[in-house]
Amino acid sequence: MAGGLVKNGAFVTFEGLDGCGKSTQLERAADWLETAGIPVLRTREPGGTPIGRKIREVLLDPANHKLCPDSELLLYLADRIQHLQEVILPAKASGTLVLCDRFHDSAVAYQGYGRGLDLTATDSIVQNHITPNLPDLTLWLDLPPKMALERLKQLRGANMLDRLDSETPGFFQRAQAGFTELAQANPERFVRLDGTSDIETLHQQVVACFQDRILS
Repeated sequence: MAGGLVKNGAFVTFEGLDGCGKSTQLERAADWLETAGIPVLRTREPGGTPIGRKIREVLLDPANHKLCPDSELLLYLADRIQHLQEVILPAKASGTLVLCDRFHDSAVAYQGYGRGLDLTATDSIVQNHITPNLPDLTLWLDLPPKMALERLKQLRGANMLDRLDSETPGFFQRAQAGFTELAQANPERFVRLDGTSDIETLHQQVVACFQDRILS
């Protein structure tokens, strides 16, 4: 069942707006893969390392409303590089299939499109650390921003949203446009899944993606 990519490790990311169901689908995919006897590592960004968990606290704490966009971007990059070096690359080198909840596409969508930042200022960091280690497959759960926010409020409560969840509707619309353009620009890596589908339907589509792209 496992092909060459799995023998040499593979890196798969789940992307989309918060509330799209990516975390649920990652967990279900991991359970399915482990049942098939494939070694899996479940991780996330930000917060996939001890250092990253401290960065995550800073990034998501609603009290840090003065955090400027450029600082936010650099914190995400610091988390990502640490995550790559400490977790993702060693696991992949050992033959493990790494499943990650968010990666650099989220930075492009949220900080680039959502915040309107010029990401060229970080080109050297990205080219040295991120570009050589892009995912083998990115599963994007496409869900309208309004529906994503409604789901979040149901899950967490309207008064329990983190710093990013509390952004304006326009921010999430721009981020969604970013994911759309990323998917169009990277068809060899991105697979768009309809986030409005029910959990089981999405799971079967995710399984089919693994069978076609990773395990064949």
